[in-house]
Amino acid sequence: MKKVFFTVLFILLFIQNIILAQWVNVSNGLGNKQVYSLSDNGSMLFAGTFNYGLYLSSDNGMNWTTAGTGLFNRIVFSLTNFGGYLYAGTDLGAWKTSNNGAYWIVTSINNNSVYSMGANQSRVFAGLHLSGLFYSSGGTGWFISSLNITDIKSLAVNGNFILAGGGNNAGIHLSNNNGNNWTATSLNNKSVYALALNGANAYAGTGSGIYRSQDSGYTWTQTHINNELIYSLAVNGINIFAGSETNGVYFSNNNGLNWTQINNGLGNLCIYSLHTYNNYVFAGAAANSVYRRNLSEFTGISGNGLSERFSLSQNYPNPFNNTSKIKFEIAKSGNVEIVLYDLTGKKLKTLFSKMLKPGIHETAVDASELSSGVYFYKLISNGYSEIRKMILIK
Repeated sequence: MKKVFFTVLFILLFIQNIILAQWVNVSNGLGNKQVYSLSDNGSMLFAGTFNYGLYLSSDNGMNWTTAGTGLFNRIVFSLTNFGGYLYAGTDLGAWKTSNNGAYWIVTSINNNSVYSMGANQSRVFAGLHLSGLFYSSGGTGWFISSLNITDIKSLAVNGNFILAGGGNNAGIHLSNNNGNNWTATSLNNKSVYALALNGANAYAGTGSGIYRSQDSGYTWTQTHINNELIYSLAVNGINIFAGSETNGVYFSNNNGLNWTQINNGLGNLCIYSLHTYNNYVFAGAAANSVYRRNLSEFTGISGNGLSERFSLSQNYPNPFNNTSKIKFEIAKSGNVEIVLYDLTGKKLKTLFSKMLKPGIHETAVDASELSSGVYFYKLISNGYSEIRKMILIK
Protein backbone atom coordinates (compact mmCIF):
# COMPACT_ATOMS: atom_id res chain seq x y z
CA MET A 1 0.00 0.00 0.00
CA LYS A 2 2.83 2.39 0.89
CA LYS A 3 4.54 1.73 -2.44
CA VAL A 4 1.29 2.40 -4.32
CA PHE A 5 0.79 5.64 -2.40
CA PHE A 6 4.24 6.97 -3.28
CA THR A 7 3.84 5.89 -6.90
CA VAL A 8 0.54 7.77 -7.19
CA LEU A 9 2.05 10.78 -5.40
CA PHE A 10 4.98 10.84 -7.81
CA ILE A 11 2.65 10.68 -10.83
CA LEU A 12 0.51 13.53 -9.47
CA LEU A 13 3.56 15.67 -8.72
CA PHE A 14 5.00 14.97 -12.15
CA ILE A 15 1.73 15.94 -13.87
CA GLN A 16 1.53 19.09 -11.76
CA ASN A 17 5.11 19.91 -12.66
CA ILE A 18 4.36 19.64 -16.38
CA ILE A 19 1.11 21.65 -16.15
CA LEU A 20 2.64 24.51 -14.16
CA ALA A 21 5.95 24.54 -16.02
CA GLN A 22 6.32 27.28 -18.59
CA TRP A 23 8.76 29.73 -20.10
CA VAL A 24 9.39 32.92 -18.15
CA ASN A 25 10.52 36.13 -19.80
CA VAL A 26 13.81 37.35 -18.26
CA SER A 27 14.62 40.55 -20.12
CA ASN A 28 15.05 43.23 -17.48
CA GLY A 29 17.58 45.63 -18.99
CA LEU A 30 17.29 44.07 -22.43
CA GLY A 31 13.87 45.33 -23.41
CA ASN A 32 12.32 44.11 -26.64
CA LYS A 33 15.45 43.22 -28.60
CA GLN A 34 16.06 40.34 -30.98
CA VAL A 35 18.60 37.93 -29.49
CA TYR A 36 20.67 36.14 -32.13
CA SER A 37 23.18 34.35 -29.87
CA LEU A 38 23.57 33.08 -26.30
CA SER A 39 26.65 31.80 -24.48
CA ASP A 40 28.46 31.88 -21.13
CA ASN A 41 32.00 31.93 -19.75
CA GLY A 42 31.26 30.02 -16.56
CA SER A 43 30.38 33.07 -14.48
CA MET A 44 28.43 35.28 -16.88
CA LEU A 45 25.62 34.68 -19.36
CA PHE A 46 25.83 36.63 -22.64
CA ALA A 47 23.18 37.64 -25.18
CA GLY A 48 24.12 38.89 -28.63
CA THR A 49 21.48 41.15 -30.14
CA PHE A 50 20.44 42.57 -33.50
CA ASN A 51 21.95 46.07 -33.85
CA TYR A 52 22.45 46.62 -30.10
CA GLY A 53 25.64 44.68 -29.41
CA LEU A 54 26.22 42.33 -26.48
CA TYR A 55 24.56 42.15 -23.06
CA LEU A 56 25.57 40.19 -19.96
CA SER A 57 23.87 38.81 -16.87
CA SER A 58 25.40 37.62 -13.60
CA ASP A 59 22.12 36.32 -12.09
CA ASN A 60 20.97 33.65 -14.54
CA GLY A 61 19.30 36.12 -16.89
CA MET A 62 17.14 37.99 -14.41
CA ASN A 63 18.92 41.31 -15.08
CA TRP A 64 21.02 42.45 -18.04
CA THR A 65 23.55 45.22 -18.73
CA THR A 66 25.56 46.10 -21.81
CA ALA A 67 28.88 44.28 -22.15
CA GLY A 68 30.79 47.50 -22.79
CA THR A 69 30.30 49.93 -25.66
CA GLY A 70 32.77 48.44 -28.14
CA LEU A 71 30.07 46.42 -29.91
CA PHE A 72 27.28 48.98 -29.65
CA ASN A 73 25.14 49.02 -32.82
CA ARG A 74 26.67 45.71 -33.96
CA ILE A 75 24.78 42.53 -34.84
CA VAL A 76 26.21 39.71 -32.74
CA PHE A 77 25.57 36.51 -34.69
CA SER A 78 27.77 34.11 -32.70
CA LEU A 79 29.81 33.68 -29.51
CA THR A 80 32.56 31.35 -28.26
CA ASN A 81 35.34 31.17 -25.63
CA PHE A 82 39.01 30.64 -26.44
CA GLY A 83 42.29 31.31 -24.62
CA GLY A 84 40.73 33.36 -21.84
CA TYR A 85 38.80 35.56 -24.28
CA LEU A 86 35.15 35.76 -25.21
CA TYR A 87 34.83 36.03 -29.00
CA ALA A 88 31.90 37.68 -30.75
CA GLY A 89 31.12 37.14 -34.42
CA THR A 90 29.46 40.29 -35.71
CA ASP A 91 28.33 41.98 -38.91
CA LEU A 92 31.73 43.71 -38.91
CA GLY A 93 34.18 40.94 -38.13
CA ALA A 94 35.33 38.95 -35.10
CA TRP A 95 35.93 40.79 -31.83
CA LYS A 96 37.29 39.58 -28.49
CA THR A 97 37.32 40.67 -24.85
CA SER A 98 39.07 39.36 -21.75
CA ASN A 99 37.09 41.41 -19.23
CA ASN A 100 33.42 40.76 -20.02
CA GLY A 101 33.23 43.54 -22.60
CA ALA A 102 34.79 46.43 -20.69
CA TYR A 103 37.35 46.57 -23.50
CA TRP A 104 37.02 45.01 -26.97
CA ILE A 105 39.70 44.20 -29.54
CA VAL A 106 38.78 43.77 -33.18
CA THR A 107 40.73 40.95 -34.83
CA SER A 108 42.13 40.97 -38.36
CA ILE A 109 38.78 39.57 -39.53
CA ASN A 110 37.19 43.00 -39.53
CA ASN A 111 35.23 43.55 -42.72
CA ASN A 112 32.81 40.65 -43.04
CA SER A 113 29.88 39.08 -41.22
CA VAL A 114 30.86 36.19 -38.95
CA TYR A 115 27.80 33.95 -38.75
CA SER A 116 29.32 31.16 -36.66
CA MET A 117 32.16 30.60 -34.20
CA GLY A 118 33.58 27.63 -32.28
CA ALA A 119 36.74 26.67 -30.42
CA ASN A 120 38.76 23.83 -28.94
CA GLN A 121 41.97 23.86 -26.93
CA SER A 122 44.23 24.83 -29.84
CA ARG A 123 42.14 26.82 -32.34
CA VAL A 124 39.27 29.26 -32.62
CA PHE A 125 37.15 29.01 -35.78
CA ALA A 126 35.14 31.70 -37.58
CA GLY A 127 32.57 30.94 -40.26
CA LEU A 128 32.15 33.91 -42.59
CA HIS A 129 29.43 35.05 -44.94
CA LEU A 130 30.52 34.10 -48.49
CA SER A 131 34.20 34.03 -47.51
CA GLY A 132 34.74 30.56 -46.03
CA LEU A 133 36.02 29.19 -42.75
CA PHE A 134 39.00 30.73 -40.94
CA TYR A 135 40.97 29.54 -37.92
CA SER A 136 43.51 31.04 -35.54
CA SER A 137 45.75 29.74 -32.78
CA GLY A 138 45.89 33.06 -30.99
CA GLY A 139 42.94 35.00 -32.29
CA THR A 140 45.03 37.63 -34.08
CA GLY A 141 46.47 36.02 -37.21
CA TRP A 142 43.85 34.03 -39.16
CA PHE A 143 44.24 31.36 -41.83
CA ILE A 144 41.63 30.20 -44.31
CA SER A 145 40.82 26.50 -44.09
CA SER A 146 40.62 24.08 -46.98
CA LEU A 147 36.84 23.76 -46.62
CA ASN A 148 35.46 24.43 -50.09
CA ILE A 149 32.14 26.02 -49.11
CA THR A 150 31.97 29.76 -48.58
CA ASP A 151 28.84 30.58 -46.58
CA ILE A 152 29.35 29.00 -43.12
CA LYS A 153 26.10 29.30 -41.18
CA SER A 154 26.91 26.93 -38.29
CA LEU A 155 29.72 25.13 -36.46
CA ALA A 156 29.96 22.40 -33.83
CA VAL A 157 33.36 21.62 -32.29
CA ASN A 158 34.29 18.72 -30.01
CA GLY A 159 38.04 18.39 -29.61
CA ASN A 160 39.60 17.91 -33.05
CA PHE A 161 36.24 16.85 -34.51
CA ILE A 162 34.38 19.66 -36.28
CA LEU A 163 31.09 19.92 -38.17
CA ALA A 164 30.48 22.86 -40.50
CA GLY A 165 27.06 23.70 -41.93
CA GLY A 166 26.78 25.75 -45.10
CA GLY A 167 24.15 28.02 -46.57
CA ASN A 168 22.99 27.91 -50.20
CA ASN A 169 22.18 24.17 -49.83
CA ALA A 170 25.86 23.33 -49.20
CA GLY A 171 25.01 20.79 -46.49
CA ILE A 172 27.37 19.57 -43.78
CA HIS A 173 31.10 18.86 -43.99
CA LEU A 174 33.24 17.35 -41.25
CA SER A 175 36.85 17.28 -40.16
CA ASN A 176 38.40 14.81 -37.74
CA ASN A 177 41.83 16.48 -37.69
CA ASN A 178 41.17 19.96 -36.32
CA GLY A 179 40.00 21.49 -39.58
CA ASN A 180 43.00 20.55 -41.71
CA ASN A 181 40.99 18.31 -44.05
CA TRP A 182 37.27 18.11 -44.78
CA THR A 183 34.80 15.48 -45.99
CA ALA A 184 31.26 15.96 -47.28
CA THR A 185 28.59 14.08 -45.29
CA SER A 186 25.38 12.47 -46.50
CA LEU A 187 23.51 15.71 -45.70
CA ASN A 188 24.66 17.55 -48.79
CA ASN A 189 21.69 19.42 -50.22
CA LYS A 190 20.35 21.56 -47.38
CA SER A 191 21.14 24.92 -45.83
CA VAL A 192 22.22 24.23 -42.24
CA TYR A 193 21.58 26.95 -39.67
CA ALA A 194 22.39 25.09 -36.44
CA LEU A 195 24.58 22.16 -35.35
CA ALA A 196 25.12 20.31 -32.08
CA LEU A 197 27.30 17.38 -31.00
CA ASN A 198 26.79 15.07 -28.04
CA GLY A 199 29.12 12.08 -28.13
CA ALA A 200 28.31 10.01 -31.20
CA ASN A 201 24.99 11.84 -31.63
CA ALA A 202 24.81 14.92 -33.85
CA TYR A 203 21.93 17.21 -34.72
CA ALA A 204 21.34 19.64 -37.58
CA GLY A 205 18.79 22.42 -37.90
CA THR A 206 18.00 23.07 -41.55
CA GLY A 207 15.58 24.99 -43.72
CA SER A 208 13.42 21.88 -43.80
CA GLY A 209 13.52 20.56 -40.27
CA ILE A 210 15.77 18.59 -37.93
CA TYR A 211 18.22 15.91 -39.00
CA ARG A 212 19.84 13.38 -36.69
CA SER A 213 23.07 11.39 -36.89
CA GLN A 214 24.19 8.48 -34.71
CA ASP A 215 27.72 8.27 -36.13
CA SER A 216 29.03 11.76 -35.24
CA GLY A 217 27.69 13.33 -38.42
CA TYR A 218 28.87 11.08 -41.23
CA THR A 219 25.34 9.93 -42.13
CA TRP A 220 22.04 11.68 -41.42
CA THR A 221 18.32 10.86 -41.22
CA GLN A 222 15.46 13.32 -41.10
CA THR A 223 13.20 13.42 -38.05
CA HIS A 224 9.44 13.96 -38.15
CA ILE A 225 10.13 17.72 -37.82
CA ASN A 226 10.46 18.02 -41.58
CA ASN A 227 8.76 21.25 -42.61
CA GLU A 228 10.30 23.87 -40.31
CA LEU A 229 13.19 26.29 -40.50
CA ILE A 230 15.32 25.47 -37.43
CA TYR A 231 17.60 28.31 -36.31
CA SER A 232 19.06 26.94 -33.07
CA LEU A 233 19.90 23.81 -31.08
CA ALA A 234 21.00 23.07 -27.51
CA VAL A 235 21.92 19.75 -25.90
CA ASN A 236 21.77 18.72 -22.24
CA GLY A 237 22.39 14.99 -21.87
CA ILE A 238 19.71 13.11 -23.79
CA ASN A 239 17.54 16.25 -23.82
CA ILE A 240 17.65 18.23 -27.07
CA PHE A 241 16.06 21.64 -27.67
CA ALA A 242 15.41 23.10 -31.13
CA GLY A 243 14.33 26.68 -31.90
CA SER A 244 12.16 27.19 -34.97
CA GLU A 245 11.18 30.15 -37.13
CA THR A 246 7.41 30.01 -36.61
CA ASN A 247 6.61 27.40 -33.94
CA GLY A 248 8.73 28.19 -30.89
CA VAL A 249 10.75 25.41 -29.26
CA TYR A 250 10.70 21.67 -29.90
CA PHE A 251 11.98 19.19 -27.31
CA SER A 252 13.27 15.62 -27.41
CA ASN A 253 14.10 13.50 -24.37
CA ASN A 254 15.42 10.49 -26.30
CA ASN A 255 18.44 11.79 -28.25
CA GLY A 256 16.36 13.40 -31.00
CA LEU A 257 14.25 10.39 -31.97
CA ASN A 258 10.91 12.02 -31.10
CA TRP A 259 9.98 15.68 -30.70
CA THR A 260 7.21 17.72 -29.08
CA GLN A 261 6.48 21.45 -28.77
CA ILE A 262 7.10 23.10 -25.38
CA ASN A 263 5.68 26.59 -25.83
CA ASN A 264 3.75 27.31 -22.61
CA GLY A 265 4.44 30.95 -21.74
CA LEU A 266 6.33 31.42 -24.99
CA GLY A 267 3.87 31.00 -27.85
CA ASN A 268 4.99 30.39 -31.38
CA LEU A 269 7.80 32.93 -31.32
CA CYS A 270 10.79 32.75 -33.66
CA ILE A 271 13.71 31.38 -31.60
CA TYR A 272 17.10 32.44 -32.95
CA SER A 273 19.26 31.00 -30.15
CA LEU A 274 19.21 28.41 -27.36
CA HIS A 275 21.66 27.74 -24.54
CA THR A 276 21.78 25.68 -21.33
CA TYR A 277 23.49 27.23 -18.32
CA ASN A 278 23.31 26.76 -14.54
CA ASN A 279 20.39 24.30 -14.72
CA TYR A 280 18.33 26.52 -17.02
CA VAL A 281 17.59 26.46 -20.72
CA PHE A 282 17.52 29.95 -22.28
CA ALA A 283 15.80 30.96 -25.51
CA GLY A 284 16.77 34.06 -27.50
CA ALA A 285 13.66 35.23 -29.34
CA ALA A 286 12.70 37.57 -32.18
CA ALA A 287 10.57 39.50 -29.66
CA ASN A 288 10.82 40.16 -25.91
CA SER A 289 14.52 39.16 -25.88
CA VAL A 290 15.20 36.17 -23.56
CA TYR A 291 13.04 33.45 -22.00
CA ARG A 292 14.13 30.67 -19.65
CA ARG A 293 12.94 27.41 -18.09
CA ASN A 294 14.41 25.22 -15.37
CA LEU A 295 15.96 22.04 -16.76
CA SER A 296 14.42 20.05 -13.91
CA GLU A 297 11.05 20.56 -15.61
CA PHE A 298 12.21 18.15 -18.29
CA THR A 299 13.48 15.44 -15.97
CA GLY A 300 10.55 15.02 -13.59
CA ILE A 301 11.04 15.71 -9.89
CA SER A 302 14.27 17.44 -8.89
CA GLY A 303 16.26 16.58 -5.77
CA ASN A 304 16.95 13.06 -4.56
CA GLY A 305 13.48 11.65 -5.28
CA LEU A 306 12.35 9.29 -8.00
CA SER A 307 14.11 9.52 -11.35
CA GLU A 308 13.36 8.28 -14.85
CA ARG A 309 16.73 8.39 -16.55
CA PHE A 310 20.51 8.53 -16.45
CA SER A 311 22.28 11.73 -17.49
CA LEU A 312 25.53 13.62 -16.96
CA SER A 313 25.46 17.43 -16.95
CA GLN A 314 28.18 19.81 -18.02
CA ASN A 315 30.41 20.79 -15.11
CA TYR A 316 29.98 24.35 -13.89
CA PRO A 317 31.68 26.67 -14.10
CA ASN A 318 33.41 25.62 -17.31
CA PRO A 319 36.12 26.66 -18.09
CA PHE A 320 37.15 26.63 -14.42
CA ASN A 321 40.09 27.33 -12.13
CA ASN A 322 40.84 24.47 -9.68
CA THR A 323 37.28 23.81 -8.45
CA SER A 324 34.07 22.95 -10.28
CA LYS A 325 30.87 20.96 -9.76
CA ILE A 326 29.32 18.07 -11.67
CA LYS A 327 25.60 17.27 -11.55
CA PHE A 328 24.27 13.88 -12.68
CA GLU A 329 21.10 11.84 -12.57
CA ILE A 330 20.64 8.10 -12.10
CA ALA A 331 17.50 6.04 -12.61
CA LYS A 332 18.48 2.97 -10.54
CA SER A 333 20.21 2.37 -7.22
CA GLY A 334 23.79 1.21 -7.57
CA ASN A 335 27.43 2.20 -7.57
CA VAL A 336 28.22 5.41 -9.43
CA GLU A 337 31.68 6.33 -10.68
CA ILE A 338 32.93 9.51 -12.31
CA VAL A 339 36.35 8.99 -13.86
CA LEU A 340 38.72 11.67 -15.17
CA TYR A 341 40.76 11.24 -18.38
CA ASP A 342 43.32 13.39 -20.15
CA LEU A 343 43.10 14.46 -23.80
CA THR A 344 44.73 11.20 -24.99
CA GLY A 345 42.18 9.05 -23.16
CA LYS A 346 44.52 8.06 -20.31
CA LYS A 347 42.72 7.53 -16.99
CA LEU A 348 43.98 10.01 -14.41
CA LYS A 349 41.84 9.32 -11.35
CA THR A 350 38.37 8.50 -10.05
CA LEU A 351 36.61 11.69 -9.04
CA PHE A 352 33.63 9.99 -7.41
CA SER A 353 32.67 6.45 -6.38
CA LYS A 354 29.67 5.76 -4.17
CA MET A 355 26.48 3.72 -3.83
CA LEU A 356 23.52 6.02 -4.56
CA LYS A 357 19.74 5.89 -4.78
CA PRO A 358 17.85 7.15 -7.88
CA GLY A 359 17.74 10.90 -8.24
CA ILE A 360 19.76 13.99 -9.12
CA HIS A 361 23.11 14.28 -7.36
CA GLU A 362 26.12 16.62 -7.39
CA THR A 363 29.82 16.29 -6.61
CA ALA A 364 32.72 18.74 -6.42
CA VAL A 365 35.88 18.56 -8.53
CA ASP A 366 39.26 19.52 -7.09
CA ALA A 367 41.77 19.99 -9.93
CA SER A 368 44.38 21.92 -7.98
CA GLU A 369 47.07 19.33 -8.79
CA LEU A 370 46.35 19.35 -12.54
CA SER A 371 47.76 21.65 -15.19
CA SER A 372 45.72 23.78 -17.56
CA GLY A 373 44.16 21.90 -20.44
CA VAL A 374 41.22 19.90 -21.76
CA TYR A 375 40.04 16.87 -19.78
CA PHE A 376 37.16 14.40 -20.08
CA TYR A 377 35.00 12.99 -17.29
CA LYS A 378 32.88 9.85 -17.58
CA LEU A 379 29.82 8.73 -15.62
CA ILE A 380 29.52 4.95 -15.16
CA SER A 381 26.53 3.33 -13.46
CA ASN A 382 24.34 0.25 -14.03
CA GLY A 383 25.74 -0.32 -17.53
CA TYR A 384 25.19 3.34 -18.52
CA SER A 385 28.06 5.64 -19.42
CA GLU A 386 28.33 9.21 -20.70
CA ILE A 387 31.34 11.44 -21.35
CA ARG A 388 31.70 15.22 -21.22
CA LYS A 389 34.58 17.64 -21.69
CA MET A 390 35.91 20.11 -19.12
CA ILE A 391 38.45 22.91 -19.58
CA LEU A 392 40.86 23.82 -16.77
CA ILE A 393 42.44 27.29 -16.95
CA LYS A 394 44.92 28.47 -14.32
